[in-house]
Amino acid sequence: MTMIVDRIEEDLAVIEETDDTGDVTLRKLPLDWLPAEIEEGDVIRKTKSGYVIDRTETQKRRQAASALLQSLTEVE
Repeated sequence: MTMIVDRIEEDLAVIEETDDTGDVTLRKLPLDWLPAEIEEGDVIRKTKSGYVIDRTETQKRRQAASALLQSLTEVE
C-alpha cells in the first residue's frame, strides 16, 4: 500500500492510499500522528512506532513529476 499526503486541512492530513490492486481511497489523519515536517506530496509509511516519511520514495516521485512537467512544457 502506498500512502501520499494529498493536502493538509487545518489539523488534518488528507492521505491518498493506493492498495495493491490500484484502488485509491482518501482518508484523513490528525497531523499530530504524523512527523512535524510533513508536506503535501510526501510518501508516508506506517511503522510500529507510528508514521514516517519515506524520503527516498518522496524524492523519486517529485523528480518524476518534475521531469513530466518539463517534458510537457518543452517547445519543439
